[in-house]
Amino acid sequence: MGSTVRVLIDLDATPAPSRPRPKLGLRMERRLVTPVALATLLLLVVGGAASPAPARVITEVAGTGGVSATSHLLTPAALYVSHIADFAPETPEDARSVVEAWPLVPGGPRWSTTVRATDPDLTLDEAGTTLVVRPGKTGTLTLIDVATGRVRWRTDDYAVADLAGSRIVYGDLGTIRMVDVATGRVRWEHEDQPMAVDVDPKRRVVLVIDQEGLPSIRSLADGRMLVKPRSVGIDPFEWEQGGQSETIIGDTLYLHTDMFLAAYRLRDLHRLWSVRIAEPDMLGMCGALLCAAGGRGVTAIDPATGGIRWTGPRWRSITADGQVVGIDLTAARLDLATGRVLAEFGRGATVGDLLLRNDRDHTWVTGLAGGEIIGELPLIVSTRACSAAGAYLACPTNGQTVTVWKVR
Repeated sequence: MGSTVRVLIDLDATPAPSRPRPKLGLRMERRLVTPVALATLLLLVVGGAASPAPARVITEVAGTGGVSATSHLLTPAALYVSHIADFAPETPEDARSVVEAWPLVPGGPRWSTTVRATDPDLTLDEAGTTLVVRPGKTGTLTLIDVATGRVRWRTDDYAVADLAGSRIVYGDLGTIRMVDVATGRVRWEHEDQPMAVDVDPKRRVVLVIDQEGLPSIRSLADGRMLVKPRSVGIDPFEWEQGGQSETIIGDTLYLHTDMFLAAYRLRDLHRLWSVRIAEPDMLGMCGALLCAAGGRGVTAIDPATGGIRWTGPRWRSITADGQVVGIDLTAARLDLATGRVLAEFGRGATVGDLLLRNDRDHTWVTGLAGGEIIGELPLIVSTRACSAAGAYLACPTNGQTVTVWKVR
């Protein structure tokens, strides 16, 4: 549960419900319409049948130079990417990845470091000075100085981990520890067999799922056991294969599998409710409701009772303020209370406060709030995998290479 930019769904926070906008319509008004406003109206209403007025071509500022990336992280100062190393491992455990930093501003970092991990996940610590490289299915946890690329420290074996501000909680080989991110200094450690770790800094607790699928709660301050492991109906084999996941939202722990979603009171792991939902891959708050998104659509649930408020089989991802992308790769904005479509944006996706709108052989970048046209990019097929930070936009392009443009 990192604190950095995420792809596809962004449900970590609960903003105030967005104010519905009126549907676009034609009516007689005695006022001037600027060329930019007219172009924006055509872009949103005609849905690709007409292109907006000529807009500037946005300049590319960085990229992976044709190298396919397995993951990327964009910040206002740099692009961090990982890709498979040119190395033939004898076993999967020996696999290597290369993590690189590409500067976006003068004096930004430029380095390359090899780590022992497959398909690593990249996250910055709270201070923004350490890059946390978490392995996929094999490899080790590695922490890198973002300025120099120097490895600060790494684990000896595969570990599951979650950030806690300037510290990180991780578990491997029968032990769970809390460690300083910058120095590797151990703050506390206890015997445990974690298969998953989830930190809730606000409530100062650590959720641990052990190898038998039993959750427990530990104190973040010293690691002492607050709630002992108890059975809540988790199949450990299914969890290990990626079919189950855990999410802490507020005072509630949610466990979801490919078939159901269950809510538990965090302080004692007492079950509150359970509801059957097909393939709830991602979970988070959407307005006042809880939204589960996956291959079978979006389901909005009353977090107090588990009652289903509405379903949207067309959608595959949803943000906390109601921006959705469908199976047909079209973007829209919903009324979160009812699931009703408030605005259709055509083929593309929302990325932060930007709307990426595909139109024939190119992609328009517009402001999501005001609809102003920012500029034009080459056609981006995987708009949902883009990320934005500061003045920059990063997207996977041909062959999963990553390109960065300055859009502000």
